[in-house]
Amino acid sequence: MTPELYAALRAEGPGGIADNAIRDTLTFVPFGQLPPWFRWQTARMRVLDKLEYLWMRSKDAVGDTWRWLRRRR
Repeated sequence: MTPELYAALRAEGPGGIADNAIRDTLTFVPFGQLPPWFRWQTARMRVLDKLEYLWMRSKDAVGDTWRWLRRRR
């Protein structure tokens, strides 16, 4: 990737239209070849993915518990 592409992705920022492109870059470009800003994005994306996973698991657990409680009546 060229420095211009990295600059364009950084200018757009995560969470916007470039979010998928940033994730793709983090997937296919070796960590050692990433600029410092993208290295931070790696950690940020991992934390966000983990939080989303935990949120979905908790929603499933609450939903399962609620359904179980309603069946007991």
